Formats: sequence, C-alpha cells, structure tokens
Amino acid sequence: MHTGPEVSRLASLAGKYKVFLVMGVVERAGYTLYNTALFFDPLGKFLGKHRKLVPTALERTFWGFGDGSTLPVFDTPLGKIGALLCWENKMPLARTAMYAKGIQIYCAPTADASPTWVASMTHIALEGGCFVVSANQFCRRKDYPPPPEYTFGGLDEEPSPETVVCPGGSVIVSPSGTVLAGPNFEGEGLVTADLDLGEIVRAKFDFDVVGHYSRREVLSLVVKTDPKSAVSFTASADGERPASAGKKRDDSVYK
Repeated sequence: MHTGPEVSRLASLAGKYKVFLVMGVVERAGYTLYNTALFFDPLGKFLGKHRKLVPTALERTFWGFGDGSTLPVFDTPLGKIGALLCWENKMPLARTAMYAKGIQIYCAPTADASPTWVASMTHIALEGGCFVVSANQFCRRKDYPPPPEYTFGGLDEEPSPETVVCPGGSVIVSPSGTVLAGPNFEGEGLVTADLDLGEIVRAKFDFDVVGHYSRREVLSLVVKTDPKSAVSFTASADGERPASAGKKRDDSVYK
C-alpha cells in the first residue's frame, strides 16, 4: 500500500499516545475506492490493512471489493488483533477465517446503529471465543457539508443542524457474551474495558468453533489468500517475458 500524509498522521497519533489503533478509512487505489481498516502499533508503525470483502448495499455502486489477501490478524503484546467491517461481520465464512487465525481482539467498526447490532456482536464473541470491540460513529447533521453541497435523500425536509444522523452504539463484549462497556447512544465518548485474555481460554474449553467443536470431515472452509488482480503477466514457454502490446520491447524495463 502506498501511504500518504493521512496515514502518516494516523501513525504518528498512535505513536504519540502509545496505542494500537484500528481505523476505518476510504482507501484510493488508482481510480477505485475501498472501504478499508488500517492497523497501527504504539511505536507509530503502520502494520497493514483489511479491505472490506463486500461493500454494503448501495456502497457497491462506488466502492470496490476486497479479496483474501487482506484478512490479517496481527500478533501483538495485547493479543491477536483483526477486524471485519460493518456488514461483512454478518458473513459466517469470513468470521470463521478470522477464528482460524486465532483472533483474540475482534474489531468491528460499523455504521449500523440498529437494535440488533449488539446482539450480533454478542453472538460473534460467543461464537469465536474472543473479545469484540465494535466502534460506531455518532454524528449530527452539522457534521456534514451544508446543502446543496450535501443533502440527505428520502427526507421530506432538510434536517436541523442538531438532528442525530447516526446515534452510535459502540460496545465491548467478552468471550462469555457479557457486555463489558456500552452500548453508548448518548453522544461522542470513549467506551473502555479491561480485557482478561484468560477468559478466552475458559470460553474455548466450552466451545471452539475451529477446534474440538469442528467436524473437518463434514464441514470445511478454503480461504484463497492470493491477491486477485485484473491483469496478470506470464512468461512464454521459452521463458521470455512478453513484450508490451503494440510496442517494441525495451529490455531496460526488465532489468
């Protein structure tokens, strides 16, 4: 990933405050946008990214699709950290891939403030035997550009500046399904909790979806982690690299 000044700024903030940071962003690659989660460590290092596998609903009209090459779980002093974005958390096979990688702190950034979201996060914590940290946005109309630059479709009239557009609902859930903090629907704020990784061990004794509670001979999952490129270049049978179409080959570009 070619990082720009925004990524450098996020990395410096993680280093300044000595935190692991998981941040949802809009990533631009060429002329395509991706819904992406970025990971940073307390030293201010950019660890990597996850691109959302399936953009949600109308997001598909302007965001690209990620692939299996960006499904990382990072082994850190805090535990093994990974993330799925918004509604891809509803994809059971994507979740299973994360469980198989040993995820312990499962991050779920979202814009879904529906009453069922916390139930989904609780289920994932129980299913995966992991801590789930779900951060949701709280925003009002005044946080968006003013009309006519930005308008809200489907409304009879323009909402007032103080109208709540997304009410939040950030929450932290333990591997036993206990809600440790949140959900916060009261406004902007911090949702915090102390995590005891020993709870993961206790939860796995009861239920390990990719371990003693799996049936490999009946059910299995294949995760293709190679990048899916629109264009690939292969050598000819005699080992020669193909020349560019319509151009005379210049060997200097292959050195």
